[in-house]
Amino acid sequence: MNPFHFLIEMMPFVIPIAIVGIVFGSITSIVKSRHEKSAREGNGLSEEESRIMKDLYNSLQKMEKRVEALETIIINKK
Repeated sequence: MNPFHFLIEMMPFVIPIAIVGIVFGSITSIVKSRHEKSAREGNGLSEEESRIMKDLYNSLQKMEKRVEALETIIINKK
């Protein structure tokens, strides 16, 4: 049996999860860099930016729980 058989079977699930992670990671890094830039200039976050950051954080927390649930389901199927 191929030692990479498990990885080959997981490939259809890994790619979408990686894409979602890259998208949310990119969004988070963009917002963070904008925040650092405004902090250097002496400006704090506006109310809208604070709300967006909180929404992104909450969305990422939900996404993490969903990914963990999917991983559990996939592992338990094997």
